[in-house]
Amino acid sequence: MAVEARIPKEAVKSLIEHCGKLGEETGREAGEVFKEFLELMKKNADYFFSEPWPENSDRAFGLSEVEEGFIKSGKSYKAECERFNVVLLKRNISLEGFDGEGFDEDFKFYGRKECWDCGVPDAVRLRQYVKDLEEDVKKFEEEVKGKNPSWLAVEMSKHYKKPEEVKSHKMSHVELKVYEEIGEAEDKSCTVENKYKCPYGARSKRLIKAGGLAKFIWQQILWYDHHWNPSGNHVSDVEDKKWTHYDEPGIIDVTSYEDIVKAISDGRFKKIVQEHKKYMEETGAEPWQY
Repeated sequence: MAVEARIPKEAVKSLIEHCGKLGEETGREAGEVFKEFLELMKKNADYFFSEPWPENSDRAFGLSEVEEGFIKSGKSYKAECERFNVVLLKRNISLEGFDGEGFDEDFKFYGRKECWDCGVPDAVRLRQYVKDLEEDVKKFEEEVKGKNPSWLAVEMSKHYKKPEEVKSHKMSHVELKVYEEIGEAEDKSCTVENKYKCPYGARSKRLIKAGGLAKFIWQQILWYDHHWNPSGNHVSDVEDKKWTHYDEPGIIDVTSYEDIVKAISDGRFKKIVQEHKKYMEETGAEPWQY
């Protein structure tokens, strides 16, 4: 049975209303947004009108293989963005009408899910953290050097000079460099965190891939540091002791970006990855669990 290539009458009004909301957010006319949506429906009619409309918008959680396949089959970043909108429009149209709230929720959730590996947001967070930390250290140091420093300044100055704190600060700088250099996030910022509204457009795919690599590398470094450089108050349970290397020579200097990069090329990093993999297999731990 042929499916009628039109959206339900009940959906037209609510869709136009939602286009008005989207227009206000983007500085466009509601009619312009609505026309664009109609053109996308027509352009992708074989997919969009392939099934009868459901009775209500009680859509399933998660994109189906068909939906994901349709999006990914776009030949360019622009085409993928268009197809993403088409999928979300179809998911939220029913004989009851158009679910604008569902469309917005889907756009935010699935768009953000796609760029989860991107390292730009991590770099933005780390830049601010490093900046704030350096300002705090400098502030307390200067106060201690002056006359009648406060008790807080004296204690915080001592705290920041503790070996474990110095190491932690250095590792924050290294982590930032991993995201900026390997994750290609240098000089980049993002407040959107959504692949289909990415400020870097078609470069989003490259940033997601590079960011995923940077996150993988840093997960290995953190796991290595936890098991090769246990802190003084670290107490391993019976299971974890097998993986904790007390008083053994270190493999990588976690406070040196240059040594981490060198370790990746000379095979030391591979040794850590292999042991981490065994650890996860035997303990059932996730990559971020130590």
